[in-house]
Amino acid sequence: MSGAIDLLKFQQSSGELRWLPVVAAAFLRQLPEWRLEFAAALAAHDLGQQADLLHKMRGSCYAVAALRAAQEIALAEAALARGQQLAPRQLLDRLELAEAELRLIVASAPAK
Repeated sequence: MSGAIDLLKFQQSSGELRWLPVVAAAFLRQLPEWRLEFAAALAAHDLGQQADLLHKMRGSCYAVAALRAAQEIALAEAALARGQQLAPRQLLDRLELAEAELRLIVASAPAK
């Protein structure tokens, strides 16, 4: 797995790589809202909301085969479960890498 998105895993799980731009576009539409909600949950020290958002984001990362981002989110979920305060920089960095690659995938998809 060299990029932020594991194309082989996506193809194995979905059966069709051609669906990735559609799934990626949906992920990209939701990402800004998640970022805002997560930032608010961090600022409010709302651990329940942080856990809920992390769970949603992890599932969506798996859906687009952003496996490294999903792994980073799983680590953050485990830290929260242990009662540890999050330092989300690495998690956000992984999401940014996934976002950049997904934007390229969506932009290079054939027009319909």
